[in-house]
Amino acid sequence: MSSIALMRWLEGSPSRYDAGMRLLTFGRVTQVHTAVANAAARDSTDEILEVGCGTGSVTVLLLDRGARVTAIDQSPEMLELAAARLECMDATRVEWLEQTASEIDKLASGHFDSVVLCLCLSDMSASERRFVLREAATRLAPGGRLVCADEIRPTGGWQRVLQILWRLPQAALGWLLVGSVSRPIPDLKGEVLATGLKLCHEQTWLLGSLCLIVAEREQ
Repeated sequence: MSSIALMRWLEGSPSRYDAGMRLLTFGRVTQVHTAVANAAARDSTDEILEVGCGTGSVTVLLLDRGARVTAIDQSPEMLELAAARLECMDATRVEWLEQTASEIDKLASGHFDSVVLCLCLSDMSASERRFVLREAATRLAPGGRLVCADEIRPTGGWQRVLQILWRLPQAALGWLLVGSVSRPIPDLKGEVLATGLKLCHEQTWLLGSLCLIVAEREQ
């Protein structure tokens, strides 16, 4: 899923979701997906939990790297499209779960080598993010990685101005279509590190408005 202003409208038609996300991120979403998969899948035996798998763009990349994936999403339409996308791959290496991000506390603690949250955190309230990030960290095995990528608020003043300018048309249309818009996360790195994990990688795109944070649980 994505936190870009038109996310909910795009999710209403999963078939147009991927093309819409490429347009709204000026093509950077493909780079984000690749960076997420590279950070999360370090070994062919990795067990990975993917929260908010959407249409399976990252799921495909994780499976390509040999990982086993538990993929969750609250949208049955998204899960159906993701499963169809992966039908030529080994279906035994992915488990699809229709549930919300807040329900990850039902999954086994200390089990996963990586937990991925790609473009879904900024659709949550601050309290929801705190809960999901804390529970995601708890799901990690020793040495496991929490891999988060999302839209953030740039630190530079002129970058913030540019972000506001290119978001205004999206926000206006998003409000007309679905009655709400999402907002960039003010401090994604701080929220991730508040779980007690150790930062091991940070990367940004689009003038600092898209960010990847990789944090690790101690051995």
